[in-house]
Amino acid sequence: MVVRRWRSWGALGAGLLIVMLLVSGVGAESGIKSLIINPNPKSGLKVRLWTDKGSSEPSYRVGEKVQLYFEVSDNAYVTIFDVNAAGKVTKLFPNSHQPDGYARKNRIYRVPDKYDIVAAPPTGEENLLIVATRSKPVDYPELLRENGLENLISRLRRRLTLSGEDWAMDLCTLWIEPARRQTITYHVQSNLSGVKLYVDGSYVGELPQQVELGPGEHQLVALKSGYKAAVREVYVDEDSRDGRWMVRLEALKSSKPYSGRFHIEFDFNL
Repeated sequence: MVVRRWRSWGALGAGLLIVMLLVSGVGAESGIKSLIINPNPKSGLKVRLWTDKGSSEPSYRVGEKVQLYFEVSDNAYVTIFDVNAAGKVTKLFPNSHQPDGYARKNRIYRVPDKYDIVAAPPTGEENLLIVATRSKPVDYPELLRENGLENLISRLRRRLTLSGEDWAMDLCTLWIEPARRQTITYHVQSNLSGVKLYVDGSYVGELPQQVELGPGEHQLVALKSGYKAAVREVYVDEDSRDGRWMVRLEALKSSKPYSGRFHIEFDFNL
């Protein structure tokens, strides 16, 4: 996890990227209940964790904002751990932006609140483990040295059992996917030599060429002396794919002098 304050950086690990931005309002409802992991059978305490996408295993692209929500059945201290695709464990909540981890029953809390959590590499399966405890918050620094979800849960359960703490857990699994490409590649060729390519009014070179096109509208023009210009309009958005253009120019009609014979007859009256 990397925490970015306003124009400053501080590293906490790798996984989700936290960006501090002002936001307001809670616009999501309690979604599908996620998996309960070995709850304490003697406890009536329950905790739930879900995302803004309302599915059991939502997916987020790198750079996309992630909104989390949780609630507890009784007043409790809440801690959320993040385990990224590489097995790196970080504490997602509480944090410097939300230092108070005490939650009251029957209320929905949002994480982040007045800052952003943004999906970041590595891509793959990411797990968010939430732990609720009645007496005191989870404060076991050695948990952050564990690798992988199973090791984290095993160590955490042992510590909680030894402490005699009343606790509950919930797990939310999500998938981090690669970011959408910001450009597409356009391959331009011609059946003729010496064809010049212009993109958005700028000369690129003689064909064949391979050009990168960013989001928005673009105009590709192929020119060769003695031939009609060829024009292609290309619009690039997040769903666009790489493209190809085989330029076939049409020759201009030339006006050559007439080279045939003339036959003229004259009549003379004497």
